[in-house]
Amino acid sequence: MRKRRYRNAPGIFLAVVLIGLIGYFLGWSKALEIRTIEITAAGNEAIVTPLLIPKDLHIGMPIARVSSQRIAHDLSALTWVDTIKVNRRWLAHDVRITITEHLPIAQYVDTQGSTEYFDASGYNFITPNPPTGIPVINFATVGTESRTAIATFLSQTPPDLTANLSSLSVDQQNQVNLTTTIPGYPLLAIAWGTATDIPLKVRVLRQLLTLPENKKITSADLSNPLTPIVK
Repeated sequence: MRKRRYRNAPGIFLAVVLIGLIGYFLGWSKALEIRTIEITAAGNEAIVTPLLIPKDLHIGMPIARVSSQRIAHDLSALTWVDTIKVNRRWLAHDVRITITEHLPIAQYVDTQGSTEYFDASGYNFITPNPPTGIPVINFATVGTESRTAIATFLSQTPPDLTANLSSLSVDQQNQVNLTTTIPGYPLLAIAWGTATDIPLKVRVLRQLLTLPENKKITSADLSNPLTPIVK
């Protein structure tokens, strides 16, 4: 048994040496060093680059030592960052980092008076490039549920009903209220209730607006789409 163990010793030794050489080759030698760095960050390269270079990567650094986890950690304070893709091109000796941003669908003013944005999932963030033309939301209580309610509402509501809105709010029960202008109705207040059955509520609203007796209404309550109320 002891002779067999000694017989395997040279092979084990060579394996250890080989692993060590590979580790040195990848992590410390200049054979696979970074020669070019490309960072794409949705127009925000001037913000991102100083956070990554030379702290996380630099020319001459072995490509194997580039850490995706460290890059993600150092960008974690940028709430607008959605995804980070690190592409190491070993033979080309370059590293490409592609950063995408969360796409805002609405904005609101938080309790500190700062403007924040949120995406279609209800995730809120601050962006260095404030968009234009997105609705301003009035929240009774700002939270994940209320942001999700608005995100659901906006994603399922046809643009013609929100393009000329004058106000959009969510109460403490996460019920959505919209005041808008549409052809034939210079100012129409619509109570949508919770952000459920929005397609059905839209169909009911359109049907109501085709009725001659509703040509002069100024409000519609669609909280229960089976028994709508107009005034």
